[in-house]
Amino acid sequence: MDTLIDDAATRALADHDAGGLTVAVVDGDEVHTSGYGHAFRSEDVPVRADETLFRVGSVSKVATWTAAMQVVDRGDITPDAPVDDHLETVDLPETYDEPITLEHLATHTPGFEVRGRGDSARKPEYIRPLAESVSTDVPARVRPPGELHQYTNYAAALTGQLIADISGQRFGSFVTDNVFAPLGMSNSTFQPAPPDLVPAEGRAVEDVVSFYSDVSPASGLHTTGKDMARLLQAHLHSGVVDGERILSESAVDSMHQQWFTPHERVDGMAFGFFERSRGDTRLVRHGGSVPQFATEFALIPEEDVGLFVVAHGNEASSAKQEVVDALLDQFAPVDSSGAQRTPDGIPERADELEGRYRSVNTTDTVSAEKLVYGLLTGQPVDVRIADDGRLVTEQGDRTDEWVEVEPLVFEHVESSSTLLFREADGDVTHLLSGLSAYEQIGYHEQLSVQGWLTVAASVIALTGLVGWPAGRGWRWYRGGESPPQSVTRARWVAGAGLAGLLLFVLVFIGVSVAVTSMDRPTLFNRPPAWFEVVFVVPTLGVLATVGAVGYAARAWLRDDWSLVTRVHYSAVVGATSVLYWLLQYWNLLWIRMG
Repeated sequence: MDTLIDDAATRALADHDAGGLTVAVVDGDEVHTSGYGHAFRSEDVPVRADETLFRVGSVSKVATWTAAMQVVDRGDITPDAPVDDHLETVDLPETYDEPITLEHLATHTPGFEVRGRGDSARKPEYIRPLAESVSTDVPARVRPPGELHQYTNYAAALTGQLIADISGQRFGSFVTDNVFAPLGMSNSTFQPAPPDLVPAEGRAVEDVVSFYSDVSPASGLHTTGKDMARLLQAHLHSGVVDGERILSESAVDSMHQQWFTPHERVDGMAFGFFERSRGDTRLVRHGGSVPQFATEFALIPEEDVGLFVVAHGNEASSAKQEVVDALLDQFAPVDSSGAQRTPDGIPERADELEGRYRSVNTTDTVSAEKLVYGLLTGQPVDVRIADDGRLVTEQGDRTDEWVEVEPLVFEHVESSSTLLFREADGDVTHLLSGLSAYEQIGYHEQLSVQGWLTVAASVIALTGLVGWPAGRGWRWYRGGESPPQSVTRARWVAGAGLAGLLLFVLVFIGVSVAVTSMDRPTLFNRPPAWFEVVFVVPTLGVLATVGAVGYAARAWLRDDWSLVTRVHYSAVVGATSVLYWLLQYWNLLWIRMG
């Protein structure tokens, strides 16, 4: 085993731009821990599995869900109890009759939109108490709980505060006292910037790190390979390590059972863990990443095997994955020689399945963060039906083919992956690739279409914004006849609508630059409370544009003005309306319809 790990780790560091990594493997009673390369930003300090700290990103949630199950194990809360009954510091929106439970949080099915703001900070001094972080900018509830999986840091952060409110301890103290201390995880901490993360002499964490978790239960853990080996042992050995019990055997078994799946053919969620099938082997796992770090924590409960790998560097994810793949090939090999599936004909409802699907992280966001998710995160999935009946998906550079095995359920032609389509009121609405959900969007919602609409509408609108004053100046210079007063008034109103757009862009850029220059958290992670005022500007412009639409309609009904004047005015007002519709679509107006 040591040779396998050494070879995989050495190869990973040689193949990728990664500075160091640590590995922990538990195989029955055997425990292997080792370190490779150097500590973070500390080229002269070698990685030691028992003392070198790594940031583990979302693998922090493993400790959080373990602590949550401890609270359940003690009888302080049941998984199906409404969390609102136990939360003292957070008021959740009462959007739906169905309450959010701990089970919903552990399976990422509470129905929240994804909340990006408030998840991180660029300096340790900006880190807030957990109670403040989870009670500020509470995400909207966009669907009933239990309906659809949507991964979000907020679910784990809220669980951390739930633990604090139930126990009467701060979250970090509770985990230290009840998980870390009993297991002997003496180097693990939720401290935002532990000095040992960068052990190089004369170099501080604050000098080289610009990302700090502001939701520590979701992404704030710093730990070592040896410490995580102890947590692997606890999960594999019925909650006991060296005679110290942190969970009952039934609680551990419960954590590893399936708690949610959208379909019996699809790997779902255990209690805070993701299921993953490799051939006939079932894993429960969690990955994690923050800038410069990538992590994997995986259990094979039936084989009494667990592994933990974390790497740092520009290509930390690739280095980590190379080691993980080598270990899984050893403990959970997959036979890749299976025959290809072939379709029996055209899928049912083929015409309804074709189209473009966008991640619900974007489509379900009702704040101004929607634009960030739409432009910067994830790629849409294009679906078409081939002539032989195969369903083809294209996402970025990747193309996959699928065969329908039952209505709205497709299996990959080569692998064991499953693709699902969901319907509502008889209409196909979502594509589910595993647990990742995508909503079908119309042609007008595609970014490429909206991009061309923006360009065309802007050009037309500018013919009014620039052309009307230029024409007025030309008439003044040449002494030409002025247009009717009704035309002048109508152009002033339409011009106010256009000015709202221009002013919004200028104010947004100006405020963004000003906020960025301040010694404060970033604009995206924690905008100042008054920032919403920026969106009032285009909202006022909408009101002016509504008035302009009224002028255009009246001109056509009364046959006022010349035909050329009516056509041009209507084109400008229509283009302005398109631009405001785009702002509304991306939640950039003060009044939002999402």
